[in-house]
Amino acid sequence: MVSGIILAQTNTPNTNAVAEILALVTTNAPPPKPSPPAMTQIYSDSFDGDLNGRQAIYEGHVRVDSPQTKLTCARLTVDFPATGGRINHAVAETNVVIDHTDEKGATNHITCDKAVYDYDVQGSVTNDTVTLTGNLQIVNAQDTNTADVIVWDRANGHIHENNPHMSGENLGGAGPNTNGLPAPKLF
Repeated sequence: MVSGIILAQTNTPNTNAVAEILALVTTNAPPPKPSPPAMTQIYSDSFDGDLNGRQAIYEGHVRVDSPQTKLTCARLTVDFPATGGRINHAVAETNVVIDHTDEKGATNHITCDKAVYDYDVQGSVTNDTVTLTGNLQIVNAQDTNTADVIVWDRANGHIHENNPHMSGENLGGAGPNTNGLPAPKLF
């Protein structure tokens, strides 16, 4: 088994900010050290890395563990930007399973044949998308959603689905979503 570690920055607010300010004001003590960034770990049967092309390919029983998301698949290809920093392209293929817990603690169980993540910044425009295809199903506590393709534009908070079928308790116009439209949940 091959394993790797990727540092990932989370977008959670610094909950120690008040404690740091109080420590400085009341005791003149140095602020507590910031917690290290959350780490993402990748495990697989094999790994091939192209240092010049800045690409990593994990194959066989691939497992990705991060604080909010667990992913398994047969093959994971990851492209890294030339300047370092954030992953800009990743493709998970074959028997993709994603379990994601959002900031409110809700869990989504996603299965599909392929998941593609793209991240790019051009000037002041950020593209941050997840595209799910092939035998796609999303299950959470409230409903089940299937579609041919789901594109989640994370930067703009927009979801587009081709040939969707949704079933669940929040689809009849009752409950918090009174306009009768489902509130699609991804991860």
